[in-house]
Amino acid sequence: MSDVKELARDAGEVLNEGASAPAVTVTHDGDIAVLRLSRPPMNFLTQEMRRALFDAVGEAEADPNVKAIVLIGSGAGFSSGFEPDNLVAQEPEPGLNALCARISSCSKPVVAALHGAVFEAGLALALAAHYRIAGQGARLAAPDVTVGLVPTGGVTQVLPRMIGAGAALEILLSGHPVSAPKAQALGLIDALARKRIGVEALEFTRTLLAEGKAPRPAQDRSDGLRDGVAYLKEVADHRKTSTTKRSIAPAQIIDCVEAALMLPYEAGVNRETVAREDCFESEGSKALRHAAFAERRAARLIGAKGAKARKVETVGIVGSGDYALGIAIAALDHGVKVQLLGNSADQLVLDQQRINAVYTRAAQRGQLTAEQRDERIAALEAGTQIDRLAKAELVLDASRGSVEARARLLARIEEFLPEETVLATISDRAFGRLAQDLAHPERFLGLHFFAPSQAMRVVELARPEGVDVNALATAHGFVRQIGKLPVSVRARDGLIANVVQEAGWAAVDVLLLMGARPARIDAVMRDYGFPTGPCELMDALGLEHMSGAVAQFLSSAGRKGKASGHGFYDYDAEGQRDDSETEVILTELRREGGVPEIALEDSDIFERIVLAEANAGARLLQSGTVEHPLDIDVVMMLAKAYPRFRGGPMKSAELMGLLAAEKRLRAYSDQAPDIWEPATIWRELIKYGENFEKLNLI
Repeated sequence: MSDVKELARDAGEVLNEGASAPAVTVTHDGDIAVLRLSRPPMNFLTQEMRRALFDAVGEAEADPNVKAIVLIGSGAGFSSGFEPDNLVAQEPEPGLNALCARISSCSKPVVAALHGAVFEAGLALALAAHYRIAGQGARLAAPDVTVGLVPTGGVTQVLPRMIGAGAALEILLSGHPVSAPKAQALGLIDALARKRIGVEALEFTRTLLAEGKAPRPAQDRSDGLRDGVAYLKEVADHRKTSTTKRSIAPAQIIDCVEAALMLPYEAGVNRETVAREDCFESEGSKALRHAAFAERRAARLIGAKGAKARKVETVGIVGSGDYALGIAIAALDHGVKVQLLGNSADQLVLDQQRINAVYTRAAQRGQLTAEQRDERIAALEAGTQIDRLAKAELVLDASRGSVEARARLLARIEEFLPEETVLATISDRAFGRLAQDLAHPERFLGLHFFAPSQAMRVVELARPEGVDVNALATAHGFVRQIGKLPVSVRARDGLIANVVQEAGWAAVDVLLLMGARPARIDAVMRDYGFPTGPCELMDALGLEHMSGAVAQFLSSAGRKGKASGHGFYDYDAEGQRDDSETEVILTELRREGGVPEIALEDSDIFERIVLAEANAGARLLQSGTVEHPLDIDVVMMLAKAYPRFRGGPMKSAELMGLLAAEKRLRAYSDQAPDIWEPATIWRELIKYGENFEKLNLI
């Protein structure tokens, strides 16, 4: 029976099929079998889905009444690939390779109708089909490299056969999505749908049958292999520019693409499989997969079961300066109205002008339409009257006064707010004092943004004792609403980021006294993966704000950091820096204090710093300040530039092995017990055969 209506459903519609419904629904339109992936919205290629597809293709091929097959996805996209939290080195049968081989070898034409996300294993499935038609909004991507893996399903062999080494490597090494029009220009898509993808897929398939078109396996294509010299030059060029210590995946991908020219298809797929397995066991991939998993898990709302969140349509922001304006821009960008409160009308005019300038530049660059610019500017109101904040569902104090001044300001603001309005601070400390004078402290919490606040993706959501769960849920929803990731933490001074970072800086302080020069420490930590070394960073922030003994000594001697021209480094007019003078000072300090210099390997430097941060994180876990190790990793990666390919300090320690990490901490603890004396949680986890990864799953 014809089922055009079934195929013509909007691509964005999510089917209401229960878990007991088949993973693949099979319908027929005349002599065309329609196989629909029916696990929206992602249509992950689970073992159940792979088995259902494998069997459905076989049944359609064996059916004498079927002349062609259409593969299509339900919901918002074709398929996003494997379930991200259930990646394995080798999938249980039927694996993706077996499924793709089954589709590719089908004796009847197979057409993939693509819309929305066509990612990872979903891309392999699409390439296994003989023909592809795509909706205008379809996006094709092989993002495996972003988690340190080589694609599977023959993707590294099929892509270069179809479009050549250069274009294939651009897709495989970037992991970035390719739009449907670009995919068509490259030769990956045979036709673009102008109407609904389901309707046009049927029309396209009928045309194929009418023209007598036969199956066209992608592995038999050779368009991209014709110029072997140019092909190998592209491979060599990418090999030169893709050298990295962060992951072995790029080099392995390049090798696989080279193999597509040198080896038969099946041998190339075997090479791809071995490369993926090698990558899967590498520390870089383990860390990158952990980072992706951690970001998904860390955004969960903790401690607010049964809460009812209010949608924030208007946010009140109290204060001026970069933090306040950055948060305002983030809110305006996501359709939230802003009431900006300041104590100076002149300053508010300047603030509005700065925001207007941001949107005017964005419109000039083509990042916004003129209408979008005008809408965002119109959604901002600024004034000096506190009662304007009564319109907001959430009011955020981003002022820059002392704790006492901010506490008085919060109490004054509260007088004008409805009882259900959430009151928050961007501060990362003194939560008890800030709430002390409030009539309703249960609606007060912390939203600690990081600079630049419009761009940084993570926000620490601080939960004071006794906070109302509805207020917590509202604040959490607001952070998600403006495109950021909220990480929940119990309210305590420093929260996660500053407590952990300051532990690393304390370790730097000790290393300096042990004989390590600032430039060497910075070079080692940049080589470890940080964009900036710790001494460079402390100089940029100002040594007068640091608590370390060396930083305080230098500050008291007038070496206050980069702004003064002298800190750990001396800075010249061209921005060049030299740590020679600081080394002379440190040598004299060691001599006067009778502190012997210790010969340090590079590994001694980064391990002391990394384990100081991991130990600070372990203490946060032990105290109940933080629920999961991954919360620490996410905050440090997103807020403090901890290298993603290391997975954060807790993952870094776990990759060392908890027993080895604890032994190193004990060995260092005599030098500074407050930094390196192991938290008891290390020994508890080791004793019971547990680890941080298991704690993340609780």
